[in-house]
Amino acid sequence: MPVERRSDVPVMIAATIDCADLESMTAFWGELLGVEFQVVEHFGFLGHAPDRKVTIWLQQVPEPRVGKNRVHLDFAVADLEAALDRVRRLGGSVGERQEWQGHTWAICADPEGNVFDIMQAQAASADHGG
Repeated sequence: MPVERRSDVPVMIAATIDCADLESMTAFWGELLGVEFQVVEHFGFLGHAPDRKVTIWLQQVPEPRVGKNRVHLDFAVADLEAALDRVRRLGGSVGERQEWQGHTWAICADPEGNVFDIMQAQAASADHGG
């Protein structure tokens, strides 16, 4: 039986990344994810992609990022090495690799230093993200 949606329970609509240079960041994320961004004023909106579970918005802000991200995005790919090469080629960076319970991922950063992880998809969970 479906659970009734309560009017006071938030529904996630997007993950927003603050950035200084909206043009370069929409170029990086758009190329990395293979999608188009629509730019409206100081926001970049990820084009609709039915295979994506979360929408990404980019928001231009005046202040620089300070310190470590407390929230980050996780992605899964079939070919981790190719994805990490893609991050570097697009101007991002790749940090240390991690392993936990048979899962392998790398900590990456976009050109402005916002951290995200890319995980090697497991055969049984490749359709479910990481």
